Amino acid sequence: MLGIVRLVALVTLALAVACGAAHPPRARPTTGGIAGLARDHDSGDPVAKAEIEVSGRMLSAPRGATSSDRGLYDVDGLAPGRYTLTATFAGQPVQIDNIDVTAGSITMVDVVFTLGRPDPIRIDFANTAGNAIDRYRPKQLATTAAIIEGTVNDSATHQRVAGAVVTAVSPATGTQQTVSDDQGRFRFETVPGEYSISAYYSVSGRGQIEVRRSGIVVAGAEAVVVPLWIETTK
Repeated sequence: MLGIVRLVALVTLALAVACGAAHPPRARPTTGGIAGLARDHDSGDPVAKAEIEVSGRMLSAPRGATSSDRGLYDVDGLAPGRYTLTATFAGQPVQIDNIDVTAGSITMVDVVFTLGRPDPIRIDFANTAGNAIDRYRPKQLATTAAIIEGTVNDSATHQRVAGAVVTAVSPATGTQQTVSDDQGRFRFETVPGEYSISAYYSVSGRGQIEVRRSGIVVAGAEAVVVPLWIETTK
């Protein structure tokens, strides 16, 4: 009987070792990246073919990318550290300093050009809370329609927050809900009026946290950009 028990134990150990060999632990990521959307401030249109350059002490030479037809760009394979992004389109440079990159994460950095007004723009990403509400006029949006969009962000790290439940409440439309996407963005296609916008997010060990912005007025044929900042860490 003792021999059988010992044999079973040896077989169990061998299976455990075999399973461990078949599924080795995943290596932790050692690099991160910077990605985002290039757009025009006044129309909200994406800017294609903007030249993006990322530089920093961790790079022996700047890394580059070009925004797509949808205005999207990404620069990956960046070692953890602090970087500067310079974007250029139609002769206008936009420089964004102090962008922190962490291993295994993508830092979302949107680039806003002022087409037709090509003055240089410089932004300190680390010290800009980005709490100001912005507005633009989408092309061919009816006067009976409006857009409310924005991003959900972590106030400590400036990282975007995906999976937050975003709610828009107005006497005219009642309650609308959506969920922030993998880039932390949300969007409501709605009607003119006054709105209250809130975001709910569940954090392990802290329950549910909420941020709310009230008294947001959007006119007909207008889009309002509402940044929401939440604290996901103690």
